Amino acid sequence: MEIKNIWFEFETWADGYNEYDANSDVYFELDDGTKWSATFFTYKNLFNLSKKNQLTGECLAGQYFYADKPIFISKMSKQLIISVLNDIIQTETDLSCVFTKISD
Repeated sequence: MEIKNIWFEFETWADGYNEYDANSDVYFELDDGTKWSATFFTYKNLFNLSKKNQLTGECLAGQYFYADKPIFISKMSKQLIISVLNDIIQTETDLSCVFTKISD
């Protein structure tokens, strides 16, 4: 399977983003017509979310973090995300374990 269309949430942010400290949704369609979403977090963003939660008291003051099917990456870049998606698509037999399927 191959990616037919892809949309990156971080490209729509008017104020830009720090490629090493961000999280973003990505929506994509495969050539078989199925549509999927994935949520990417940079490693630094996870660390900074934990620090923020320690200050705000959220998530038991930073004692845990929850996201549905997160994918952690070194930096928020289109090239890296496409490489990650392609690798998972080629190696994972059940894409629903990693991505969220979008109903038509």
